[in-house]
Amino acid sequence: MVWSISNSRNDESSKVRWECVPYFHGRVLDIGCGPYKCFPHWIGVDNGHHWGMRGADVKAEANDLSLFANQSVDCCYSSHLLEHIPYADVPATLNEWCRVAKPGGHIILYLPDEAQYPLVGAEFANPDHKWNVNADKVIAAMETLKRGWDLIDYQVRSETDEYSLFFVFKLTQGSAHEFSWKLPKPEKTCAVVRYGAIGDVIIMSSIFPRLKEQGYHITLYCQDNDGYQAIKNDPHINRFIIQGKDEVPPQFLEEFWTYTRKKYDKWINLCESVEATLLASPGRANWEWPNELRAKYLNRNYLEFTHELAGVPPPYRPKFYSTLEERAWARDKARSYGRRNILWSLSGSSGHKVWPHLDETMNRILATYPDTHIVLVGDEFCRILQTGWDGYADKDEKFIEKQMHRSVHCMAGKWTIRESMAFAEVADLIIGTETGLLNAAGHMDVPKIVTLSHSSEEMLTKHWVNVIALNQPQGIGCNKHPCRQLHGGNNTDPWLDCPKHEETGTALCQFHVTADMMWNAVKSVLGVAERKVA
Repeated sequence: MVWSISNSRNDESSKVRWECVPYFHGRVLDIGCGPYKCFPHWIGVDNGHHWGMRGADVKAEANDLSLFANQSVDCCYSSHLLEHIPYADVPATLNEWCRVAKPGGHIILYLPDEAQYPLVGAEFANPDHKWNVNADKVIAAMETLKRGWDLIDYQVRSETDEYSLFFVFKLTQGSAHEFSWKLPKPEKTCAVVRYGAIGDVIIMSSIFPRLKEQGYHITLYCQDNDGYQAIKNDPHINRFIIQGKDEVPPQFLEEFWTYTRKKYDKWINLCESVEATLLASPGRANWEWPNELRAKYLNRNYLEFTHELAGVPPPYRPKFYSTLEERAWARDKARSYGRRNILWSLSGSSGHKVWPHLDETMNRILATYPDTHIVLVGDEFCRILQTGWDGYADKDEKFIEKQMHRSVHCMAGKWTIRESMAFAEVADLIIGTETGLLNAAGHMDVPKIVTLSHSSEEMLTKHWVNVIALNQPQGIGCNKHPCRQLHGGNNTDPWLDCPKHEETGTALCQFHVTADMMWNAVKSVLGVAERKVA
């Protein structure tokens, strides 16, 4: 449309807010924000000349951001500001913005289009405008900069009440200037949304090969967490849009998704879909359902249900994609440890995913199979669970105890999730509870032993290969197992309403998977004891 006097001249950022989301992650400056920042968590910068400091956090001129260090922000955004600066000064101003932005960061500009807005000096034109904005002038100003950039998005915005141009420059290494926005656009586009932990994301990876076979260019909206780290090398995903917690404030999410889904041919939103449907949650009606009712309606396979939600047929093939470097590192590690290696994933994301008989079982394994090495992995929390094994035994202990300690490698809190998953590919046996690592290994040929907590075999391991699933014996332990409940609890009790063993504090469903049960499973994988040490 062409601007008219009846159009709103305030809060221009609200018109383009959702277009900015793919291009910011982290610390963002809203330069010349006036009284309306684009997002409340951005850092508003303004000189206060027109609007005071009502919307700003920092008082500064657009061409002087000396309060901010070099490469200290992830994105510089500005709406309807540069046209107020003499064009001769625009290159220096843009250079200052590029100075504070990190390599790989973005410069986002939203400016009135001279083809849609009154020219300088014309009737109804803003008397404070210093030049008429067009794409050529903006690009020419950017080309005076010595640092490299790529114009990755350019739009003439003319719908509803817009009369502006939208630019997104990505800062690159070197000094070359590129224009990837001109490249041919994919014919079929698909967006998948999944904010979740490792297991959730790995399960979702099963749908990507089929979507790719159907000819889709795939964009994944996700969080910058271990889930993203686990899937970031999936060759089927063309583009990642990474969002931090509340980067789109919760009160705006419905509006954001409504706007965004229109940009894609296929839209798959898997956010909390599986958990909210198949795992009862505190505060929802299904939390109070009798166990028989949860078993009747919620006992569905996570992987199958994910495919159904996505509208993607089988096969079911979740996969972790390690790099050549990661595989080489894992092989070298395995060789340095010994002939036989067991990878033990110590805990999942909740307190009920801790198995309490670790020490007893490890002692039996190491005493019976002296050439075996056990690698303990997990997050920082799991470091507590490996206490006692994180160093050589005291010199007055028996030789065998010293040797056993040398055969245990405490990597919880040290290895990244990708390192743990890469090592899983070369391990001789993987053991753990319902963890992301076990989900990643579910379709690997490596033997696995998993102790089930809130999930049934139908829900979790139905499509896994080479796996032994251990449940508490029927009639012993928690009378709700498998409970199909998502134990979130609260700050004082992180797994509220989960029956616990009084002495160990672990979930009953885990406590009653005994050391003997695990030992028999281990023996069935490793074979007859080679040599017992007295």
